Amino acid sequence: MDLSLRYEDNGEAHDDILLRFAGQSWVCDSYYFAIDRGMRSGEESSAKVRAVLHRLLEQWLAAVANLLDGGTVFLPYDFSDESTGWLRCECSENDVVVSQGWSTVQGHSIFPSTVGEYLFNLPDFHSDGPTTKSSKDDLLRAIRASLVEEA
Repeated sequence: MDLSLRYEDNGEAHDDILLRFAGQSWVCDSYYFAIDRGMRSGEESSAKVRAVLHRLLEQWLAAVANLLDGGTVFLPYDFSDESTGWLRCECSENDVVVSQGWSTVQGHSIFPSTVGEYLFNLPDFHSDGPTTKSSKDDLLRAIRASLVEEA
């Protein structure tokens, strides 16, 4: 599966989170990772951004690993002032259909380190990018590879 999420530290907390999915790329800001109060409150360093991103990817991994046939999970990657970017994962047997999109959930309303119920219920997801089908195992491998990069 063509999927990765990584931090490319440029020292500015902007344009430094990179999602690659289905042959396309999205560049996002690490600002909400740096100010995440769920981990290392008060610290705003590149080490904290890496730790928060690692925790986000662990949540992705757990959500997809526990995804049952007929179920859906939402994986956030872009936390912005007015909206958030997500991957919707819909499971059918051992296949997962993954769609890129967005929600009006504002980035400041959730912490990347503790996404919570939005992983399982994102009522206003709007698909506006590519959709691809993969085996659940391939999706899990792709997430694990991003985790290794951020370790």
